[in-house]
Amino acid sequence: MLELAKLTFPLLGGVLVLAFCAYVAGYRRHFVRIAELTETASIPRHRRSGVSPLFSRLLRSPFQIAGFSFVWKTLRRSESHRLVMTAVAGLALVLSSQALMNAVENASSAREAALSSEALSIPFILTFLLIAGLRVVFEIPVELRANWVFQLMLDPDQRECERLARNVILIFVLPWVAVITFLLYAYLEGLIVASLHTLVVVTWAVLLTNILLVRFRKLPFTCTLPLFQQHSIVILLSFGFGFLVYALSTPEFESGALQQPLRMIGLIPVAMAAWLIPYYLAKSTPEMDSKMIFEEFPNRTIELLQLGD
Repeated sequence: MLELAKLTFPLLGGVLVLAFCAYVAGYRRHFVRIAELTETASIPRHRRSGVSPLFSRLLRSPFQIAGFSFVWKTLRRSESHRLVMTAVAGLALVLSSQALMNAVENASSAREAALSSEALSIPFILTFLLIAGLRVVFEIPVELRANWVFQLMLDPDQRECERLARNVILIFVLPWVAVITFLLYAYLEGLIVASLHTLVVVTWAVLLTNILLVRFRKLPFTCTLPLFQQHSIVILLSFGFGFLVYALSTPEFESGALQQPLRMIGLIPVAMAAWLIPYYLAKSTPEMDSKMIFEEFPNRTIELLQLGD
């Protein structure tokens, strides 16, 4: 308990810094007005789009750069989308805090607590809920009456919606989770454990993103809400089962495997299967079902041939 007590002031300082950053961001958001700059050819592309130079290198096409800027500005300005993401982030923090408390209560030192399944599950809980939350938020339209602009300008045969959504999710979630996880475990457990744990977290986040974006063919926030279908309940149950496997079973296995790193090889077949299934589904998608859509239509069980016309 003495070692855990030593972490009190660093963690308290981190909370204060986080609170100060949130205050500064809120002050800038609500009280500082920045004049809109006229886009000219002399302004670099990343400044015109609002995308940083680092991210503009990851977003390879003009569609992805413009789409990323659109998604980022929508998440910042739309109250309904911010509300959903705030609720998801709050749930993630509550579950993560509960896992941290359980890890601390059942351990006699910080190093022992860090290798417990509860502590190892924290980045998995955060990434699962945030990735799933972003995937759900993408389905909420921001202003349907204005999506005619995208229908007019975008080619429906352009198959970059899934790639755009994947880049947005990974850029929003992975960098800070990976950095914090690696630095914390490098300090507590060493570089080997930190590298293995961070690698598993990043790999699982990428695989989860691929699974959730199978046959995704919408520009985020521009399509009507999905229609309730017969398999919707199955999807909800799959989310719950996926959370158990992703955020509970994986850390449980990892807790024992990190003490014998060679046992981590057992995760490779699982990762391969989780990658191959979405890849196969994407390749087997008919061309008609891969075109960009702006409106959800119900599946018809009976088609009228209209032979009399």
